[in-house]
Amino acid sequence: YSQRESGRRGFILSRYGDWGSERYPAFFTGDAYSEWPVLAYEVAFTARGGNVLVPYITHDIGGFHGAKLDFELYARWIEFGVFSPLLRLHSAHANPREGNLRMPWVYGSEGIALMRKYFTLRTQLIPYLYSYAWRAHQESLPILRPLYLEYPDLEEAYRHSREYFFGREMLVAPVLDPSGNQTVYLPPGSWIDFFSGKRRPGGVTFTAHYAVDETPVFVREGAVIPEQAPSEYSNAKPLDPLIVNVYGAGEGSFDLYEDDGVSLAYAQGASAHTPIRHARGGDGLEQLLIGPTQGAFQGQLEERSYELRIHTTDRPSSISLDGRPLSQWTWEADQTTAVVSLPRRSIRDRIGVEWR
Repeated sequence: YSQRESGRRGFILSRYGDWGSERYPAFFTGDAYSEWPVLAYEVAFTARGGNVLVPYITHDIGGFHGAKLDFELYARWIEFGVFSPLLRLHSAHANPREGNLRMPWVYGSEGIALMRKYFTLRTQLIPYLYSYAWRAHQESLPILRPLYLEYPDLEEAYRHSREYFFGREMLVAPVLDPSGNQTVYLPPGSWIDFFSGKRRPGGVTFTAHYAVDETPVFVREGAVIPEQAPSEYSNAKPLDPLIVNVYGAGEGSFDLYEDDGVSLAYAQGASAHTPIRHARGGDGLEQLLIGPTQGAFQGQLEERSYELRIHTTDRPSSISLDGRPLSQWTWEADQTTAVVSLPRRSIRDRIGVEWR
């Protein structure tokens, strides 16, 4: 009814109703208690959702029932929520006998700093998330997926139910107890810590300590992750600049999906796809190809600027754009990241950046 009358997309949020109820709604898991075992259960439960074609599962971040929970449990729930299909703070705050707002300011400056760090990151990742929302719509592949969905023939992938892929580029292993220690299994290949840039080999299990404002997230070597500029709002808007993160050496690709974010016109093909490819040539040469964009929708930008963030181990000796050397780029030594800003140009162009 809402879609028919307004011409805009509707949204249904419902309590999970088991098999057969997955066609339309996004689901929440009910009025959970604010306890560590509940958080751990929610992580595994969400990862399994894709097995029954439920790509959108959301939780009351911080739990629904109970008085004010301790900050560490609240922080870990926030960190999981940011790397989940839908992020939503909620509690029994209307019940003064048991409710406390699960809002960051309840925890003072520490809570506000945590919220600002992770909620800002969430808005930055919207191009990545929106592209995976399209894939879920088209292919029924969930955004949050168990390890065995990516590695069905790997026996070890079935043994780690409390870590998951967030898309296929990112692996997340939320901290689920107050010790701050987390044991993580990384599948075969090479992996990069999303926050620190530290390299780790795959095919191994390791244990590390994570401070209350840290969470284990890893990116595949060679991965491409699109972002938008930090924003206080998550409203859909044209991407300008488009931020493209390239991680390490090797092969990677991403199909960026865009539409107007509001109307039903996408169902008639009003949308756009931009291929982004990361390849490795000989003699240490790395190449990133962006575009050309195919397709159109109302409000689409025909030109935009780009910011490339090349996450590597060493400072590149040279960077070129479409075969011409670039002199204007910066090196962030603490993150071992080269940052290249490209001026506005047509989205119908193919852009080639090379470095070694």
